[in-house]
Amino acid sequence: MNKISTKSNRTYYFFYPGDINTKTGGYIYEKNILQRAKTLNFNLKAIQLSENYPFQKQNDISTLKNIINKLSDNSVLVFDGLVFETIDKIIFNLKRFKIIALIHHPIYLEFKSKRSKYFVKQAMQLYPKANKIIVTSNETKNLIAQKFKINKQKIQIVEPGIEKLKKFKVKKDKNINLLSVGSIIERKNYQYLIKELRFIDNVKLKIVGDTTRESKYYNKLQNIISNYGLEEKISFYSNISTKHLSQLYSQCDFYISVSRYEGFGMSLANALQQKKMIITFKTLTLMNTLKKDGIIYLNDFKEKSLSKLILRNFNNVKIQNKIIKNQRKFLTPIQSADLFIKEIKNA
Repeated sequence: MNKISTKSNRTYYFFYPGDINTKTGGYIYEKNILQRAKTLNFNLKAIQLSENYPFQKQNDISTLKNIINKLSDNSVLVFDGLVFETIDKIIFNLKRFKIIALIHHPIYLEFKSKRSKYFVKQAMQLYPKANKIIVTSNETKNLIAQKFKINKQKIQIVEPGIEKLKKFKVKKDKNINLLSVGSIIERKNYQYLIKELRFIDNVKLKIVGDTTRESKYYNKLQNIISNYGLEEKISFYSNISTKHLSQLYSQCDFYISVSRYEGFGMSLANALQQKKMIITFKTLTLMNTLKKDGIIYLNDFKEKSLSKLILRNFNNVKIQNKIIKNQRKFLTPIQSADLFIKEIKNA
């Protein structure tokens, strides 16, 4: 192996799973960092891993181990949380490196029962091994510190940068147009959103997100749609361009989120910047991300709770004016990436 050299000669490696171009918050956050590092000629090398994470196969583990064994001792390894929380089988191989974990939110929150408990154990074992943990919100920092007994000084917050999407002129139609953006996974609770469309006439829902991460859950949603005859009301979009995404935001009347937990809520921040009406499940994280002005908070997942909010607030001028006056400011993608790069430089 190469001899340990000074910090200035370090090489930084960013490990992430799947397609970095996927239009979901975590990938957008990471792609902004990688693009900014390239602009600054900062020595951050992207390493794409299998899309199988966090349920990687034996050959995925072997591939990662082989990559790491070729790196110099002076390297700094930055892991996306989906990878970091599953590296228990190779943690011994990482002792000679500085390790940084980017945790959008702990994986255990994505699951229930045995699987959730499994990832709690993984986090208990692995979080202490990181030299630094980077999170996107104060709520996630507090959660990790309290639940996993991690010193708060080890956890740094770097909020995502929010790109201002272009606004397109769209023709109004008779439909109530809904938009939701996020991977098609159980934590996002799409089944509740979909079932609520039974109680609304003239509604169109567009969902933008990776359909491959939890294919069984995606199939479950398709069965719900078929069983209730909602095919004409719902469309799914996977890897789309930024222009297309901007058009979908411009077209929607409501941005809807029924996710049970969010690390920050980048897609909701996009909607707020677009001054779109937002209905979201009430969590402390999202209340801090969006503030109160003009945001419609859903308090439960009871039948008709969401549909009533949509129907009651469609064309609500008072709410629309409050949204316009909402002064929540976000970091730009460049500001966020610069802060992230500063944090990993100081590891």
